[in-house]
Amino acid sequence: TPEKLPPIGARIIKSSLGALICVGIYFIRELLPIGSGIPFYSILAVLWCIQPYTNSTLAMAKQRTIGTFLGAAFGLVFLLVFRAFGGGSKMLIYSTACLMLIPILYTTVLLEKRNASYFSCVVFLTISINHGLDGNPYLFVFNRVLDTLIGIGVGVLLNSAHRPVKQKENVLYVSGIDSVLVSSRVF
Repeated sequence: TPEKLPPIGARIIKSSLGALICVGIYFIRELLPIGSGIPFYSILAVLWCIQPYTNSTLAMAKQRTIGTFLGAAFGLVFLLVFRAFGGGSKMLIYSTACLMLIPILYTTVLLEKRNASYFSCVVFLTISINHGLDGNPYLFVFNRVLDTLIGIGVGVLLNSAHRPVKQKENVLYVSGIDSVLVSSRVF
C-alpha cells in the first residue's frame, strides 16, 4: 500500500500567508509617499521568523532585528565612505565588502550577539554588493531595514495566532513512563 502523504501543516500555511501579506504591504507602500522597498527582504524575514513554537519565533525575531540594524549600520557607513572617495571599481567594492565581514562578525562577538552574526552579514552584503551603486544610500538602507522589520512583525503576529482547537473531553489519555504510572502487566 502506498504511504499516506503528511498533511500540509500550519507552519507551511503561515509561511505562505506571511509572504502574501508582505507582498500586500509592499503594494500599499507603493501607493503611499513613504517609499516602496523590496518585498523579497520582508518575505525572507517572515520565512525565518515562522517557527514551530512561539518562543523560538521571538528568539528568531530578536536575532533578525539585531542583525538587521548592525548590518545596516555597517552597510550605510560602507556606502558613504565609498561615495566620499568617488566610488570605485566593482572588484574594489566587492573585495572590500568581503574584508568588512571581519569587523562585522567581530562586533557581534563584542556585543555578545553571536546569533545575529549571519543576519548582520546578509544585510551588509545586500546593501554593499547588491545595491552599492544605487542612487540614495540613506533611502535604500532605510527601506531595507523597514522591509525586514515588516517581515519580522508579520512573522511574529502570524506565529502567535493559533486556530481554536476543540478539546476532546470524553477521552482519557494514560501514559506509562518506565512503569511508574501504569504497570506493564495491565496491557
